Amino acid sequence: EIHISKEKETFVDIVMPKAKGNSNVAKNINTSLNNFACDILNVDSAKEKKLTIDQSITAFNASYIGFTTLFNEDIARDFPKWEAFIDGEISFQNEFIICIAMNGNVQTGEANSNLVFKFFNFDPTTGKELKTKDLINDLNGFKALVKKYYDKELMTVHNGLQSQNLDFKLPKTIGFNEEGIIIFYNNFEFGALSKEPVEFTIPYVVANSYLKF
Repeated sequence: EIHISKEKETFVDIVMPKAKGNSNVAKNINTSLNNFACDILNVDSAKEKKLTIDQSITAFNASYIGFTTLFNEDIARDFPKWEAFIDGEISFQNEFIICIAMNGNVQTGEANSNLVFKFFNFDPTTGKELKTKDLINDLNGFKALVKKYYDKELMTVHNGLQSQNLDFKLPKTIGFNEEGIIIFYNNFEFGALSKEPVEFTIPYVVANSYLKF
């Protein structure tokens, strides 16, 4: 695990796993996780994303300075300090897969913070990312299974979303833990309709027949 905490005009705190060693497996895993952190810290779309975490933190701080200098000194004093929190943990691991859950949260003083959650599934023998199609042997059948749990979740927990007749689709990434397959939808995937993410777990006893491992 690595821990980076830096405070200047902004505050950045990062806690996430790091693969040991200099093998290609370790390099592939660490590159993917570092890219996630750099994406979170890249708040200025007009500028090219930095390739290292240290460079990204510097750019994040510079973006805040540039933002506040657009206003006169008296107004700039009232702007809250930007904060970025990035953390990750290994949620599941066996000889076939390493699943890491990554979370990024940027707070710039707006009513809603920019919260992003993503699962990374790695092949332990290569360190390469595994997509959903690499993990599931019947995508149409799996989608139908997820839809059943999704409808139940909206009916019992997220009633406001249920009435919107949203087009159902699988999340961009799926995760794993000891209990089953984790299905997680970031709140922004529902546009302005939800302030909370949608999350549920499908037990392995139900989902095992759809897994390739």
